[in-house]
Amino acid sequence: MSTNKSPNLIKYCAITSTTAIFLIFISLIPVSKKAFYWNQCFKKTFQWIDKNEMELKNWDKASKYSIAVAVCNGAVYEPKLKKK
Repeated sequence: MSTNKSPNLIKYCAITSTTAIFLIFISLIPVSKKAFYWNQCFKKTFQWIDKNEMELKNWDKASKYSIAVAVCNGAVYEPKLKKK
């Protein structure tokens, strides 16, 4: 084995590993944006529930967190009333 192949192999490994890390970071951008918006939704929803919702004033913090999570996940919606 010649001595010239070793530096080329190291250079190839460094380039491919750097490229792989860069591509992983790029693929994480949409996930981080969604996490940022979800965290903002949660914080604002919890603050609104804590300040404005009088029926939930006596609830504990964990229950209010649960409602805020449900709202930000889209599980809470305006129900349709059934007519008899």
